[in-house]
Parts: sequence; structure tokens; C-alpha cells
Amino acid sequence: MQTHTLPTIHSVLEYWAKKEPEAPFVITGGHFCSMGYLDEQSTKLANSLQALGVKKGDMVAVMMAGSIEYLTVWFAISKIGAVEVPINNAYKGFLLEHVIKTTNLQTVVLDFEFSNVMESAFENLGQSCNIISNNGAGGKSLKALIEEGKNNELNTDVLSTDIACVLFTSGTTGPSKGVLMSHGHQLSFGRLFNEIVAMSKADISYNYLPFFHIAAKFLTLGTLLAGAQMALTPVFKLTKFWDDVDRFNATLCIAVGGLCHMLMSLPRKTTDIKNTLRLIYAVPRPSEFLEEFQHRFGLTVAEGYGSTETNLVVYSNGNDAPEGSCGKASEHFDVRIMNELGEEVEVGTSGEICVRPNNPNTIMDGYLNMPKETLNVCRGLWLHTGDRGYVDEKGYFFFQDRMKDAMRRRGENISSFEVERMINEHPDIAESAVVAVSSDLDEDDVLAVIVPRQKIQLNPRELLYYFAANMPYFMVPRYLRFTAFLPRTPTQKVRKIELRDEGITADTWDSVKAGLKVTRTGILAEHQPK
Repeated sequence: MQTHTLPTIHSVLEYWAKKEPEAPFVITGGHFCSMGYLDEQSTKLANSLQALGVKKGDMVAVMMAGSIEYLTVWFAISKIGAVEVPINNAYKGFLLEHVIKTTNLQTVVLDFEFSNVMESAFENLGQSCNIISNNGAGGKSLKALIEEGKNNELNTDVLSTDIACVLFTSGTTGPSKGVLMSHGHQLSFGRLFNEIVAMSKADISYNYLPFFHIAAKFLTLGTLLAGAQMALTPVFKLTKFWDDVDRFNATLCIAVGGLCHMLMSLPRKTTDIKNTLRLIYAVPRPSEFLEEFQHRFGLTVAEGYGSTETNLVVYSNGNDAPEGSCGKASEHFDVRIMNELGEEVEVGTSGEICVRPNNPNTIMDGYLNMPKETLNVCRGLWLHTGDRGYVDEKGYFFFQDRMKDAMRRRGENISSFEVERMINEHPDIAESAVVAVSSDLDEDDVLAVIVPRQKIQLNPRELLYYFAANMPYFMVPRYLRFTAFLPRTPTQKVRKIELRDEGITADTWDSVKAGLKVTRTGILAEHQPK
């Protein structure tokens, strides 16, 4: 039983369950799940988990698609004071074993389809685990544990400062790190999201994101804090996006990765503007076609900058930011641009984006079992994001790139993020990803992997001339490759590590081999490399 006043994840659910037990919270598969029902189900499961020996501080992994059952597990873990470890549903082999070893898992709750990969991972490590499956095969039955659990108040004092979750980073550039998130940290994500999108009880959020990603969590917690409703689908399908929005009467959602580009590439319909969404929170906003996108679909696009480690620390809640900016710093955070020595740089100068909270329990507690990495990131009393950006004289922040994705060519630093935005301005290009590849000179060359709009054949020579006319000469990609889709994580982030590993493939077009050389003054045709 809680004796303190600061909220925990489950205490927000309990508040609404007592105040409005019949109020619908989750809509999925044609069914409504009320606040009271979810609270009761999670209490019963929490009691069953305690009876199995799960106690406060124990780590419980969850490998499930988004569902009412997932939410039941999440809130049950919270009520015990245990630590949720949501696992990327695509993980297997080394990556899955890395999570198991890092967290020393003893209990796993999963969808049956993930049973084999989980059991194989434990066998390879020579470890055993208590597996709870949603159909009971190969372990204990989640359904039975819920049905047979007692609906008694749990005798566990859970604090807002207690660790609620170890959320592993997406691993787009290497092995995932386990981010330690307190109850207060996760809830602050939800509160800040609500401030940005002005969520009210009348809203219906549309959540298609996986719950091993922070965006799915803060959309859920934001919805819960507002006492609103959430439409939940287990798997994202582009072809069903607008049908789902209309079916659920959804009013807002989150667009991560390339969703806005994917929606923009869909064939135009006269009904595009008649959808029920009032707002999309996009990371990032597609500045190259923002006005066209908002006009086409009749909505506002807001944007935030942050990370699992930090929070939503910079944001723009509409058209109040200049093109390319992610907005101004939240009043809840001190955000600065710093150089390699930890010194603040001048306005307009690029550097690392660093963050410091103005309130406790609103950033991570560190990385699990990685003290050196934690100290490196949190040095000098600032959290160093590893992102490059700058701030203008009016206080608007501009994200430029992950510092590890930045390139250097012809003596100039290049932001892959900025090159992608300029490439995507071409009317026949749906989206792109830019990575560095090795050069004959002791620098980088630029490879652009491009997704054309539907059924359009792109000419690489014509594109090169277009790029040379519209971007600085040193940014123009030497290499162009065309593909129907970009490799992505389950959260729709582009897996640039995969593109870098592939490098120059047989179907990659090389402007130099084609006899074209990009110079300060334009393109020299029929240039033959020595």
C-alpha cells in the first residue's frame, strides 16, 4: 500500500478506476477495456506473480505485441514494484542473449510466437527461466494467472523514485544499452507530451507503436493522465493506417521514423482531408513538405526532440518554429549547445546538445550495469546526448545529426540529416537515407539510398544535377542507390548500420565512374578519374 503522494505508473490507473471505473480506456479489436477492468485484471495478475515469488526490484521481461494483455502485465509489474524489461520483438540470438545477461532475468512474460527464440537464448546461456505465455504452452498460462489471481490490495510500498523499467535502446548503431527509468521519469514523459499536444479527455489517441519503444509508453501514459481513450493495434500497417484512424475516430497519434513520408507517398484521394486526426506528433517534422502535408490531411504537425535517456526537452506544438527547427527548450529543462570541452558555444555554432533537468526524476537514472558509459554520458553535471545541433538568436533549436552519423568530406563536416532533407525535397523522391562510405582520400564519401515515389523511375544523372543545384557542392552524394524500401527497426527508425555494412553494392551508381565531377562551380561532365 502506498503511503506517499508522488504518483507511480499504477497509481494513475487506480485513480481513474476509483473515480470512473466504467470509463473506457482502451479500444482494440472492436472491444472496450474500462479503467476499472484493467485495474482489476492487473491487480489479480500482480497477486499471482507475487505468489510465484516475484518481488519488488525483480526484473520481469515482457516480449509481447501491444494488447490489453500487455497493459495488464505492465501495470501488474508496477503494482509489485518489480522492474519491467520490454524486449524488442525482433530480437533473437546475440541481441536477445545480451538483454538476458545484462538484466539477469528470472521471469519472462511473452506471446507464444516468441517462445522458441526465448527458450533457445536461455539454453545457449545455460540458464533457466520462469516463462509465462499467453497460451500457457511451454510454461505457465498468463490467462490462468489472471483468472485465478486474488483481487486484493498488494502490501507493497512503491515510490515514484523507484526504477520501473529498463528500456533498451533500439540498437541501430550497436549493442543496446539498458536505460534505467523511474516511475517519475516515465510519467513525466506522459505529462510533457500532453503539454505539447494539449491532450484532453475528449481525445482518442491512436497507438500502433511497440511498447519496447518509449513513444508507445508516453502516448499511453499521456492518454491515461488525461483520462482519455486510446485505440490500440498490435502491428503497424501503412495500408490500414487511415482506415484505423477513421474506425476509431482517433484525434492524434505519434509518427516516428518515416511515417509522414510514407503517408505522403500514398496515392492521393479526395477523402484525404476528411480524416478525424487533429494532430500528428512527428519526429522529425517533414519540413520539406510540411505545409503540403498539413493541408492535404487537414491537421497540425507538432514536433519534439528528446531521447529515452532524457525526455521531451525541446518542442514545437504547431507552426511556431522556423523551417528545420524542432522548437524551443521546454521550461522543464535547461538545454545548451556545448563543445568538446563542455563549454557553451556561441549562438549559431554547431556543437553537442546537452540537457539538465529543472525537476527531479525527469531523466534516466543511468545505464544498467554500465557505470563507465553512465559517467561518460552524464559528465560535468550535464547529460550529453551525442547529438549535434545549434540554437539561433531567438532560442530555436536545430538538430543536425547523431554525432556518430556525421561525415567529413573535402574539409567540411556534413550532417546526413540535413542532406536527407534536401534530397527529400525532390518531388519524385519519397524518402532517403544518407551514410558515409570509405573514400580513396582520407575522408568520407557520401552514399544516398533513395526510395522513389510509387512507380517512378529516377535517372541518377538528372538527380545529380538537381542535387548540385540545390545543395552545397561538398554535400552532393557521389553514390546513389535506389530501393523500394529502407531497412527499419520495429519502431520504423532506419537501420543505418545495415546500410553502412552493405556499402557500395553492385547496383550502386557512382557519379565519378559515370564521368561526372561535382565542383564548387558546378558539374564537370566527362571527367575521367585518374
